[in-house]
Amino acid sequence: MANSDTVRVGDSVYIVGAPYGLSYSLSAGLISARWAPNTVHRAMPLAEFFQTNATINTGNSGGPMFNAAGEVIGIVSHNISKSGGSEGLGFVVTMKTAQELLLAKKSFWGGLEGEFLSDEMLDLLNVPNNMKGYLVKSVAKGSPGAEAGLHGGNKVVTVDGQPIVLGGDIILMIEGIPADSAANMAKVRDHLATLKAGSPLKATVLRAGKVIDLAGVVP
Repeated sequence: MANSDTVRVGDSVYIVGAPYGLSYSLSAGLISARWAPNTVHRAMPLAEFFQTNATINTGNSGGPMFNAAGEVIGIVSHNISKSGGSEGLGFVVTMKTAQELLLAKKSFWGGLEGEFLSDEMLDLLNVPNNMKGYLVKSVAKGSPGAEAGLHGGNKVVTVDGQPIVLGGDIILMIEGIPADSAANMAKVRDHLATLKAGSPLKATVLRAGKVIDLAGVVP
């Protein structure tokens, strides 16, 4: 793993991944920009990002970005695209962020993928009492989220031209902390990371129009 602080705009980079399931595919490009935390991707406010024109498609996420010396300088996150394919706007979490969040501090993985709902979507989905929430898209098998009984989505719909996965639970609170922002979800993860294995945990969700409580345990 390299020191990502030494990476500069214009440096050559290489990405290895499995775009659309095509394993061990390599793409090359340059560092286009560097983005400080909480500037370019609000769903991950703690992360510093490299922007690159190296090709990134579905299936590349989680793969390594290398410098010309073959050292890992980041982990592929996502791209921004109107077409759904790569348009040269790829984003990679810097190795500095990865080391800080994954190695330097104890972390809690819930196995969830989802998104925070806008005020418009909260109204459309009839979320009660002016509460905000986190829409669950998918739940990894065997994860703490799955063990607690959380449900992922089952249907993709288009709202204002943007695809969204519906049918999953809308998490309203976890351990009494509102699931209404990335900052609060970070607080949830930090809190859960302090609990001992086997400790109970509770989530309040909106499911099929009803607010229910789910119980799980810390692995």
